[in-house]
Amino acid sequence: MTYQPLLVILGPTAVGKTDVSLLVAEALKAEIVSCDSVAVYRYMDIGSAKPTLEERAKVPHHLLDVVYPDEPYNVAMYVSDAKRAIAEIWHKVKIAMVVGGTSLYLSALLEGFDLPIAPPNEGIRRKLFELVEREGSEVLHRRLQEVDLVAAQKIHPHDVVRLVRALEVYEQTGKPISSFWHDAFDAPKLIHQNALVVGLICERSELFRRIETRMHKLLKLGWLEEIQRLLDMGYSPQLKSLRSLGYREFAQVVLGNWSLEKGQQEYLRHAKAFAKRQWYWFKKRTYVHWIDTTDKNIEQVANQILELATSHLLAKL
Repeated sequence: MTYQPLLVILGPTAVGKTDVSLLVAEALKAEIVSCDSVAVYRYMDIGSAKPTLEERAKVPHHLLDVVYPDEPYNVAMYVSDAKRAIAEIWHKVKIAMVVGGTSLYLSALLEGFDLPIAPPNEGIRRKLFELVEREGSEVLHRRLQEVDLVAAQKIHPHDVVRLVRALEVYEQTGKPISSFWHDAFDAPKLIHQNALVVGLICERSELFRRIETRMHKLLKLGWLEEIQRLLDMGYSPQLKSLRSLGYREFAQVVLGNWSLEKGQQEYLRHAKAFAKRQWYWFKKRTYVHWIDTTDKNIEQVANQILELATSHLLAKL
C-alpha cells in the first residue's frame, strides 16, 4: 500500500479521547498509538486512565507500558518508538491512529522539530528538584527567565518537570532549549501530508466538570492504592514518573502529608491549569479539524470523526 493513512485524535485532559478513539478504531479496524507521557510507564494504570485489558483485546494499542517508573523516557525516545509502531501498522495494511494530549510529543511527531541532544542527567535533576522542595518551582522559573526567556514564556511556573528539563538541557549544552524548537511553536506545519488531525474540545465549564468527574472515578477505582503499591515497590515520589499530574498530588496524600481533601483541591487546580496550557498549544495548530463535544455522546462524536475519515483518508485508498 503506497498510501499510508494516519488519523490523529487529540484534545485536553478528560475531554473523552480514549472512549471515542476505541469506537473509531473498531469501526476502521485501526490500531492505536498512544501519545501519553504517563501511560508509557508500567504499573501506572489507573492514574493515567489507560484502556483496560478488555479494550486492548478489541483494539491493539502501542506505546503503553514501555518502561518502568524509574527508567528514563523522553520525547526523542517517544518519536522513535511511535514512528516504528506506525510503520508496523502500515505494514499490516491498516490505518494508524495516534491518540493523546501530550503536546510536546505531538509536536515532535507531527511537525518534526529538532530535538535537543541532551540525555537525562540525574545529578542535575536531583539538585533542581531539591531546590524546588526548599524554595518552590518559581525559583526555577526565575532562573529559566534569565537564560531562556522564550522557554520561560512557554512553560508554566508550576510545571516542574518541564522547568527541570529546560534547565537540564541548558546546563549540559550551554544552549537554551528554545533554540532547538525553531519555528515549531509559531508556525506549526504537518510533515505527514496524508494525516487527518481531529481535535476534541468542549466548553470550559464542561471540561472542568469532566476533570472533576474523572478524578472521583479514578479514586474510586483505586488510584491511592496504586500509588501506595508503587511506593511499596521502592519507587521514589521524586521520580519524573511520579511527579506527573495527579501522582504528585495524591502521593502527598498517601504519604500522610496532605488530607484527601487537600490532594483533591491541588489536583483540580493543577489539572485545570494544565488543560488551559494544552489549549494554548492546540489553538495554534491550524491543521486541526475541531469537534465540539459539548452535549454530545461518544457515539455522536465518533460518527463525526468517521465522516471526516471517510472524506479525508478512506477516499484516497
